[in-house]
Amino acid sequence: MFKNALDITKLYLKTTYNERGVLIFQLIMPLVFIFLIGQAIGGFGPGGSSSTNVTWTLAVANEDAGDLGAALVDTLAADPTLEIMAVSADDMAATVENEEAEAGLLIPANFSDELQTGNSLTLDFYSDPDNVQFVQPVEQAVLGGMSQLTGSVSSAVISRDVAAELGLFELGVDEADYFATAVADAQSKWEAPPVTIQVNEDEIVVDNNNIIPQGLNQSSPGMMAMFATFGMIGGAAVLIQERQSGTLRRLLVMPITKASILVGKLLGIMLAGVLQMSLLIVVSTLVFDVPWGNSPGALVLMILTFALAITSLSMMMAALTKTLAQANALGTVIVLSISALGGAWWPLDIVPGWMQSVGRLSPMSWAMDGFQDIITRGLGVTAVLPEVGVLLAFAAVFMFVGIWRFRYE
Repeated sequence: MFKNALDITKLYLKTTYNERGVLIFQLIMPLVFIFLIGQAIGGFGPGGSSSTNVTWTLAVANEDAGDLGAALVDTLAADPTLEIMAVSADDMAATVENEEAEAGLLIPANFSDELQTGNSLTLDFYSDPDNVQFVQPVEQAVLGGMSQLTGSVSSAVISRDVAAELGLFELGVDEADYFATAVADAQSKWEAPPVTIQVNEDEIVVDNNNIIPQGLNQSSPGMMAMFATFGMIGGAAVLIQERQSGTLRRLLVMPITKASILVGKLLGIMLAGVLQMSLLIVVSTLVFDVPWGNSPGALVLMILTFALAITSLSMMMAALTKTLAQANALGTVIVLSISALGGAWWPLDIVPGWMQSVGRLSPMSWAMDGFQDIITRGLGVTAVLPEVGVLLAFAAVFMFVGIWRFRYE
């Protein structure tokens, strides 16, 4: 029995991959969609990055001869959302225009002197008006850094004035050194502020489970799952075509059991899906640098159970449809529906609650949860076991209905 099933599996795979168009549909098109959708849903991060570790480049030209200009640069560099690029004042405009940086900041030569004397000061901020979504976060970061430095300088000025009233400078204390030390002490207080805000965890919990995937981290598993589903659902059309042409009926007169025929066909469909997903994972890692997690075991487990669930769905479709036209039409509707509702096109976290509830009826949503546990959250085998269990339940229901209603003629 098993040998006959393997022979049928080999024949199915050979027939499937004998056409050049299969390579285009199963590999080239998914990669194109991964790139395009990844760029479209890349969020605020440059280059379609995911929701974590988003940074923007700020070009800084520091012409200040004093210490406060350097202090402002250090403050901005400490911001995890900013990457500082040192440039000259002459190159500032060109750097922003050429999109080497999201924005630019010019610190004038009299910056330290004006701050110490308490005079108003205006900094030149360069930006591209057509790039507002990237410029606004940078502008807010610069304003925050400037506010921090201004507060430190103000406290240092007050401290210097008090020291002057006490006559410390008449006793030989250097006024410039005293002021610089006061600014440095005030700046250090920002690293460990005396007042902090305690977040009530009954109101909101921020952890890895709340990370919403964006960019390539969302499009890569989503498009992989959708196109693999297209390929495996196509197996239903093959079964129907063979039933209409009489191939299945002729196989029954041979010394081959019905179980061998079905196992061979379904194993071929499943292996084709596993092969397609494996290739897309390898290529997306090499070409797009998609981080497919640190647990190969969890990834293999998700691929196998998802492939089994969709193969079983294909079996049920072959049993419930009578003609090839019906199978093709129904297959397209099913794949697009479960992909949209299941979070393959966009994260389910951003859709209304009723759509999230409906999406749970799709095996795609459980597969996407499992893949995101691996990619975005960096979890392992234990974390994906609930998703694996649900996918196996889907597979059992689909397979039961498919075998119960399947006809060879």
